[in-house]
Amino acid sequence: MHSTLREMQALLQSPRFWSAIVAVAAILGVTGPFGTYEQLALLPRLAYWLALALATFAVGFLAMRLVLAGLFRTTGAWQVRGVVAGAVAGLPVTITVLLFNQALFGGPVPSFPEIARLFVNCCLIAAAISFLVTMAARGPRGAVDAAARVAPVDVAAPVAEMAPSSPRPPLVDRLPHAVRGRLLYLSMQDHYVEVHTEKGSTLLLMRFADALRETGDVPGIQIHRSHWVALDAVAGNRRQDGKPFLKLADGAMLPVSRTHADAVRRAGLL
Repeated sequence: MHSTLREMQALLQSPRFWSAIVAVAAILGVTGPFGTYEQLALLPRLAYWLALALATFAVGFLAMRLVLAGLFRTTGAWQVRGVVAGAVAGLPVTITVLLFNQALFGGPVPSFPEIARLFVNCCLIAAAISFLVTMAARGPRGAVDAAARVAPVDVAAPVAEMAPSSPRPPLVDRLPHAVRGRLLYLSMQDHYVEVHTEKGSTLLLMRFADALRETGDVPGIQIHRSHWVALDAVAGNRRQDGKPFLKLADGAMLPVSRTHADAVRRAGLL
């Protein structure tokens, strides 16, 4: 739940998120679907759809993230995870819409067939949105590995021979001013990238592959499909249950996958 709330906070601070919400509310407000064109004037209709979009987003987002964490954790095909999480979110979204409309318009409680139709529509819409967002966040197959090769890192060179300084990478410019600093490591969390610097950490809504490209000239290496580290941030290594881990300067322990283990050894980190 703590991670989910942090992700939601990062979204609410994103101009792109607000642009999308306002655009959706504007389209729905002008077209007036589901009888709102006849029931409300233009300005109240725009306000209605903006408020409803925010409310259903918050409820649906929490439901999808909790379903993903509770049912799947890190297992399962991403297509199945996205669709199931979105479909399950249809129930709380439906309840939110019913309560919202009842509070605003009043009148008799909708009949069971009307509620059932609304539920089916909410499930289908939420599942489609969840699937598309998951697909967009993952990117094309192999994009992460290709992005890792973009970073100009000579993994055969000892860590001490890496360039100690470089221009600020583009990724850092995306961060809030309070946490802009030397990159330490990146970790993928579903649709987000958690960026850790010497000044703190924050979540960015972007593909991991794109984040790797934007590390610029910072000497670093991908150690796992979900983790990248700056070479000068590595403080040591150890094994846990027979598996290799790197210890970072801030005390974090990140796993090294079999796929990337040889490159990590050639970099002198294991």
